[in-house]
Amino acid sequence: MTDFELKGQEHKVPRSNLVPIGGKLPYHLEVQTNKLLDLLTATYPNSELRRPEFRKKVNDWLSVRIRPGFYFEFNPNLHLAYGDQRDGPGTKHWWRLFFDDKFRQRVETATKVSALTVTGKTARPNDNQSTPSGLPSKEWNGMYFRSETEICIAEELYHRGVLFFVNARGSINTDNSPISAKNSAGRLEVDFLVFHKGKCISLEVDGEHHNENGQVKRDYSRDRLLLSEGIPTARFIASECYEHTKAVIEEFLNMF
Repeated sequence: MTDFELKGQEHKVPRSNLVPIGGKLPYHLEVQTNKLLDLLTATYPNSELRRPEFRKKVNDWLSVRIRPGFYFEFNPNLHLAYGDQRDGPGTKHWWRLFFDDKFRQRVETATKVSALTVTGKTARPNDNQSTPSGLPSKEWNGMYFRSETEICIAEELYHRGVLFFVNARGSINTDNSPISAKNSAGRLEVDFLVFHKGKCISLEVDGEHHNENGQVKRDYSRDRLLLSEGIPTARFIASECYEHTKAVIEEFLNMF
């Protein structure tokens, strides 16, 4: 295969912890697959393969590594991680490239943009990102989410072996329900429907959108409808979920 594959080392790491394993590299860039191919072709100009052949081999190599948690060390100065498919099914995949000053000039020349300096988790990402159709836009493990925060929660539930459904939608006829239930119009959606120890609890990640356009009223009405069917709801602030994911899930699972 390619020279860099033979010399590299592959790891499996949680997506919420995508920082260089061998020590923090100071720069980070997110690119789509086609731009990544341009970048790697330019970064390895001395490959024995001709450029078209090299590009094809790199593309083939990447195509079987599109999976959450993929992390690869080409060398101590250049690492690669799979990012997401943030624009929804059928769209291009994104990758994260970590590098130091040795590769910075080559990377910036190839991408024609300045590198972003990172130190692990930066500012909390937007907590509600969807496609124009209103569907969740971020992909992880074959499921789609509205934010990186939701993905952090999903990863932690997954690593603990807990069954869950994400952005689950449902419907109920509220014609004969109390008047407060009619705020939901019978349509329900939960961030996470989690099953553990023979019980089910709804886990909600409340970001800034929770306080907009009457959302609180609809959410509380939805919570009461679920509770009437024996499904309680636990709500956590999005920033807490993102910054203290393990502690949030520990507290949540202790509710079962």
